[in-house]
Amino acid sequence: MANSYVELSMYDKAVDVYNRAIEQADDYRLYFNKAIVLSEMGFNTEAALLCQQSFEKYPAIIAFKTAEAFYYQLAGELDSSNEAYLQVLELNPYDRDSRIKLIDNLIANNSLDSAYQQTLIMWNQGFRDSKSIEYLYLLDPDTYQVLYNETIGTQPQDSD
Repeated sequence: MANSYVELSMYDKAVDVYNRAIEQADDYRLYFNKAIVLSEMGFNTEAALLCQQSFEKYPAIIAFKTAEAFYYQLAGELDSSNEAYLQVLELNPYDRDSRIKLIDNLIANNSLDSAYQQTLIMWNQGFRDSKSIEYLYLLDPDTYQVLYNETIGTQPQDSD
């Protein structure tokens, strides 16, 4: 029923349906869907808070923490988003997508040293792809050259 309301852009009614459904059957998927609807309504901070509370209730579902970070990011609350992404990375250090979103937030916040440190972590985890090269070059072009040359097995050449 909630999905039908969403298709009709009747988001308030969809939220009401999710609230009633949660009262009757405490299912984690209902919380996800409600957060999506809240975000569609422009209530990204509320969606993030719902995901945060849901993670406390269902701590094995890391996706709640990832969604929390995403909704905070949409709300423009980059510090809260960064904190949630860091928590995701504590639980799953090799989550490349979350690390990239964290780095993007840090760059947007002009926290370039922190962004560089996160990029080095990604690089040292073996994610030596175009995205990590892009970040390394953007954040520290001199060190980028050394790391890149070490990776491909050549030494930097002296210029005369």
